[in-house]
Amino acid sequence: MKKILVCILSAILALSCFSACSDTVIGASNDGSTGAGGSEEAITLNGDSAKYAGGGVSIDGSTVTISAPGEYTVTGKLDNGRIIINTGEVPGDVTLTLDGADITCLIDSAIYVAQAKNVDIVLAPGSTNKITSGTEADFEKADGTASGAAIYAEDDLDIKGEGTLQICGYINNGITCKDDLDIKGGTITVLAANNGVRGSESVSITGGNLAVTAGNDGIKSTVADKAEKGFVEISGGSIAVAAGGDGISAETSLDISGGVIVVSTTGDPAAVSSKGIKANTGFTISGGSINVTSTDHALKSAASMSITGGSFTLSSSDGKGISADGDIVISGGDFNVSAVDDGIESVTAVTIEGGSFNITAGNDGLKAGEKGTGFEEKVGTVTINGGSLNISAYADPIDAKAQLLVNGGSVLACGTSKSIKNFSGDSAQAFTACGISGSSSDTIQITAADGTALASMAASYGFNTVLFSSPELLPGSEYTVSTGTAGVNVTA
Repeated sequence: MKKILVCILSAILALSCFSACSDTVIGASNDGSTGAGGSEEAITLNGDSAKYAGGGVSIDGSTVTISAPGEYTVTGKLDNGRIIINTGEVPGDVTLTLDGADITCLIDSAIYVAQAKNVDIVLAPGSTNKITSGTEADFEKADGTASGAAIYAEDDLDIKGEGTLQICGYINNGITCKDDLDIKGGTITVLAANNGVRGSESVSITGGNLAVTAGNDGIKSTVADKAEKGFVEISGGSIAVAAGGDGISAETSLDISGGVIVVSTTGDPAAVSSKGIKANTGFTISGGSINVTSTDHALKSAASMSITGGSFTLSSSDGKGISADGDIVISGGDFNVSAVDDGIESVTAVTIEGGSFNITAGNDGLKAGEKGTGFEEKVGTVTINGGSLNISAYADPIDAKAQLLVNGGSVLACGTSKSIKNFSGDSAQAFTACGISGSSSDTIQITAADGTALASMAASYGFNTVLFSSPELLPGSEYTVSTGTAGVNVTA
């Protein structure tokens, strides 16, 4: 844990997101009044005390309790105190506007939602706010078993607005919501010893700028015991995650339709799950810009995966680029994939309908099917119906355990496969392979008999086989495969 935290602190210095949180001990206390409704005046924090002229609020020393639904504004600083929201047995909506608020609680959550129908935390335009639990020294003893968070909500929580919010979860998590957590706006930076942003039933991000640095998982949902819960949805905003565990993790489904997402994970996959973005029941991507640098798999689904659009830069230093335990279907998007293991791998089937792919793989480029998966019959089908694929693999360019079908698209691939594994004669498009050796510095070119260049690709690994398929490849015609220093004539 300490090594992970050192990495986290280094990332923070690079981002310049956070400053040290106060560890001042509280002094005198004062009592406030309890009423109903809220007030145009703000709840004013003053070191070890607070004051408020309206109703619905009680103050005991440095603890401010909001007990009535309504709209409340908070300004000022608490050195060691907290705001508690508890509207009682008949929950109501509370809007808490932070307008220059700096709240530190040394031993627990600085904002605690005990009971309310829904709480909106609004970041006032132009305001800078900070919420802290614990002190920076707590990192030295953080082990992932502590409870609580800097912001902790038992009920639904929305965060929005046009201001800035810094969250320091030195004791445990940054944000924890036991129900649905929505992030809709604001510039939010989170530093957490354990999880950065955790919505037990769901996490939805539709806007804002969110930067998370976490000793464990960055953004996650955790509960799947309610129907249609446990999901993560991202449709907008700018998100940056640096995590010692998983970057973004959904207990059930994960859907990305927009936004700019940058994820970095640093954990040792042999000791902890450190995947870039993962889901347990389904993974769909229809848009957005996604950049993942991961020690584990960059994109991982424990079920199926569907990608219809988006821009992807995916790198894995100790795993696969895109991996699923169910079918992978890709019909669009721009992909740059670099993985020490397989580039794109499914236990059952990989189907490419469209998209542009540059894949560099330390093992297989495209792979479908695995040994020992428990299926009665051999499974593992790769079907290419469209798109443009350039693949450089250390092992097999395409490894289909059961069947390879090429019905369209352009494929240029190299590796150390001696043959086209399980290529089906039912394929609608010609596909050819030739034995030609080259090194990682070579450029492979395919030309027609009349000298027309059909395709080219720079190899990333040494190879002895080149595979090629294109709508321009005519059965019975002759073509030349060259590497700059060698050439081989092949007939489609």
